[in-house]
Amino acid sequence: MRIFIFFLLSITAYGINTESIHPFTDINGRTLQAKFIEAGPDSVKIEWNGQVFDLPFSSLNAETKALTRLLARTAQARKSSGEIEKWTDKQGRTIKAKFLKLDGDKLVLDWNGKVVSLPLDMFDSKSQELARSLVKDQVPTPVPANSSVKINLDGKLNLNLEYPWQNTSGQTATGTFVELSKTTLKISMSRGSREVDIPVDSLNEDSLALAKKLQTLASGEQKKLAALAKKRKAMKVAAVTEADLDIEHEFTNSNGQAVKAQFIEADDKMVSLLMPRRSKVPFKLAWTSFTDESVAKLEALRRKRVEVDNAKPRIIAAKGNRLSYYGSGKYKGYNTVFEAETYAVGVPASGTGLNIFVKQEAVEDGVSAGPLGILRMSVGFATRYTDRTNPERSRRRSRGIKNFDSSPEPSTERDEIKLTGKFTNDGTFEYNIRMTRKGLEFWSRIKDPSGEKWPTSHHVGMSFKGTVPKVKDMQMNKIKAVIGDGAFYAQPVDGKTVKLPFEVSWQDLMKKVPRGALNNLKSIEAKGAPYDPIRIVVTPFVKDMRLDYDRSYASTFPLQGMSLDYASVEKRTEIPRNRALKINLLPK
Repeated sequence: MRIFIFFLLSITAYGINTESIHPFTDINGRTLQAKFIEAGPDSVKIEWNGQVFDLPFSSLNAETKALTRLLARTAQARKSSGEIEKWTDKQGRTIKAKFLKLDGDKLVLDWNGKVVSLPLDMFDSKSQELARSLVKDQVPTPVPANSSVKINLDGKLNLNLEYPWQNTSGQTATGTFVELSKTTLKISMSRGSREVDIPVDSLNEDSLALAKKLQTLASGEQKKLAALAKKRKAMKVAAVTEADLDIEHEFTNSNGQAVKAQFIEADDKMVSLLMPRRSKVPFKLAWTSFTDESVAKLEALRRKRVEVDNAKPRIIAAKGNRLSYYGSGKYKGYNTVFEAETYAVGVPASGTGLNIFVKQEAVEDGVSAGPLGILRMSVGFATRYTDRTNPERSRRRSRGIKNFDSSPEPSTERDEIKLTGKFTNDGTFEYNIRMTRKGLEFWSRIKDPSGEKWPTSHHVGMSFKGTVPKVKDMQMNKIKAVIGDGAFYAQPVDGKTVKLPFEVSWQDLMKKVPRGALNNLKSIEAKGAPYDPIRIVVTPFVKDMRLDYDRSYASTFPLQGMSLDYASVEKRTEIPRNRALKINLLPK
């Protein structure tokens, strides 16, 4: 019986349905409830309200990117899986599912469109033998060594080109060189959409020699970039205007090829350009790949970008379901910004919530802070209803904003904001946010129009962001250096405080946490190294209200983030002023 219960729990924990509606949230906290179609190297394609859209990966928040990767893997698994087989556990119970792979001691199956991972030893001997035989059938046929592209190691090599990397068994992977260490070769595949580590001792002689030559080339490139950065800063460049930042210019690379593109931004290594008639996603090129004339033009544009961003920002007028907002500078994209010494709070143009930034230098190597600091938490007013258009398949959807009644002017002096307007079903809303040196308060109410057949419910949603952006590529000893003593501290309405250390997996934590202890909370606190120099403490009003937790998508550790919902137990259309949600931003 226990095995069968574990089987059901495993399906719930590991399964994800690509045909369902999922939330896709951008970096400004705006969410679309949409159906996943497919993921490309630079964007994800979704279906929303019967229309198909491409969302650039660069516009999505970390949780949505993780969800997209999981959906893409699930879709690929369904596409590439074989025949449906019968799988029988040791108690004689049978399911029909497609074999995907053996992952260590786990059997991974496609069961009714969901990817599930189950212990191999829960199945009978016949099913275990079937799994092992299917693994053998999946082993790819090695590519003969003489079929690979022969690289002229004495010829001109290019760090931007894809090369075939071959192991001693003759198998080949194609990608661009990233770096070479004593034990690992890192390459970038699928036009930069993923990086792969290849053990050095598995490479054949030619591939290892190629890697060493490219590493030498990369080291030389770094020296060139450093020298060029020094040279650029001393350049006398032609004058450009702010308008030049919004148009295309012609640039020439070191091979004499010309490209027309719009300058976006640059650091000391790379230049980011955009070809708007081809793509909405910028691409990057090294400074050293341009001619001297183009370097001077790019440097002029870079300086103008810095000047504009540091100058008085432009104001973009309110329109439809967007508030007026800063169109440039430090507060770009925000209507209201409240700054304290150790943190900053920004209300974006969407008007449905705010972002909380902690003023820190960086999260880790290669991930710098933004102009307001490091984004640590997002809070938003959320409205949901059940779409029963298809009686056999009802869906939970978000109620979109049609328009605001009025928009406050962008400001950095405001400490309270009240927003009213209409939803797309002509229902009304009132959102209130109060910002002080001690923290934040949220209260609100909504009302459906007379005769609304799909009633709307309302809550405040919170998302603690992942504290280590590159966690999937890091070892725990490196992760530990970033998170330090970071942890969530959850205080249930009934029971003792539960500590959730960031480096302990959710699976191990849930073995020690009493069942249901996190489903009705009196408070939750985030503190430790990732949040220093502040502590974030969420304190709900307990009577007639509930604060519940949920993990972020595909989350293995608390350091990957956590979500919270605050709502009324009885009246699901209001968070009264005297029961406002409080988020205190306190000293360490």
